Order: sequence, then C-alpha cells, then structure tokens
Amino acid sequence: MLAESVLITGCSRGLGLEMVRQLVTSDSAPRVVLATCRNPDSAKELQGLARDHSCLKIIKFDVVDYESLPGLVAQVQEAVGAGGLNVLINNAAIIDTCSSQVFGVPLEQLEPQMVNNILETNTTAPLMLIKALLPLLRQAGGRAGKPLSVQRAAVVNISAFLASMGAYLSMPDVYGYRASKAAINVLTKSLSVEYDKDGILFVAVHPGWVQTDMGTSAAPLTAQESISKVFQVLTGLSEKHNGLMISYTGDILPW
Repeated sequence: MLAESVLITGCSRGLGLEMVRQLVTSDSAPRVVLATCRNPDSAKELQGLARDHSCLKIIKFDVVDYESLPGLVAQVQEAVGAGGLNVLINNAAIIDTCSSQVFGVPLEQLEPQMVNNILETNTTAPLMLIKALLPLLRQAGGRAGKPLSVQRAAVVNISAFLASMGAYLSMPDVYGYRASKAAINVLTKSLSVEYDKDGILFVAVHPGWVQTDMGTSAAPLTAQESISKVFQVLTGLSEKHNGLMISYTGDILPW
C-alpha cells in the first residue's frame, strides 16, 4: 500500500487520472483516495472509477480558487478521520501553449498574463494547498518513532526535468512552465527543512516525458508506464530523499 490516505489534484485526465486508476485498482488500495478536479461532471472516466471503487471520493476543486480551501479541508478531514492525511500529490499544472507550434511559446509571442497564470497554477496554488492541509499532514506525521516515508506523511510535488538547471535540455522555450517548476523545487527543499520535525516528507518528482495532452503524442512514455514507476519510487522514499528532486527512474536529479 502506498499509504492509508492519498489526495491528488488535477485528476480529470492525464497523469492525475492514471494515478487514481492505479491506486484504486491495486490489490493494496489506500483506504481513502481523494481526487480533485475542476469539473467532476465532465470527468467521465473518473466518475466510472468512483462507481466501481468505494475508496475513491471525487472533490470539485479549482486549485486557484483559494476561497474554496476551507471547504476542501473540511471534506478531506471528514474523509480521512483521526489519522490525518498521509499523502498530498500536487499534480495539477498548466504549460505555455500557442497556435504557432506544438510545444511551448516563442519569447516573441509570450504574454505576461500567460506567465502569471502558469506561475499561479503551478507554484502559488500548490503552496497554498500545502498550507491549508498542513494540520492534517501533521496529524498523520505525528506518529512517534516512525521514519519519514509516504506511509507516514508526505507531500509529492510533480515537477519536471525541464526545471533542472543542472541538466539543461536543448529545448529553449517553455519559459513559464520551466520557471514554475523550478520554483516548486525550491519550495520543496525549503519545506523539507522546516517540517521534517513534524514527520512530513517533501519531494519533487519528475514523471518523465509522458503521452498526455500536455506532453503530446511525441512523448516516449505512456501514462501507465510513468505512474507505475513513480509509485514504485514513492514507496521506497525515506529520510535521505527529503527535499530532493527524483526521477521516475529513481535517479536523483540536479536542481
């Protein structure tokens, strides 16, 4: 089992949907899987999983709607109970897009509002969600004598190889997305230092270049392959991984 309780953002499609699918269909499924998305009514595959698996609860939630955070926390608290929330996976994200090319936006066409939206969705919103759910994560992390792990309490921030300045790729654009993921890496490190005393593990995870709407069909990995490997990595995390950026292969990536 990955953990007793898991909350994942951005679950209507792509990696988030695949995370939910693999968790709830596992022979050792979590007791509670909380899947958030902006429009549950249109998330047909997610709704189908919820009908077939009683451990899955779908929550309507837009990550940039900060006024809805108290309501979200109340729903999570009711679902997880006295044990608190074991794992938060910040998956919801957006990327630079335009009509002139398949991936990214040339600097000449980049608008400030696009960059601001990307930074808010990919960096500010996850931080505010961590802040809101911190009491429930602390509740799960407060098991004396237990080592840091996803079975105790963890925040998993989905990052990207593109954010690594120590492993720069030849692709020159995707400016907003790169910046937002580099920023979430910094926050992951900072939070890992501040909250390890509360028993909470913080990691940034690169899921690979995956065949999703964001990754495009040119990507070498399927969502099933990526998430299967990501979950293998997550179950093996310990204190030595706290604050690091880790690939779906298990390799430690440079910042």
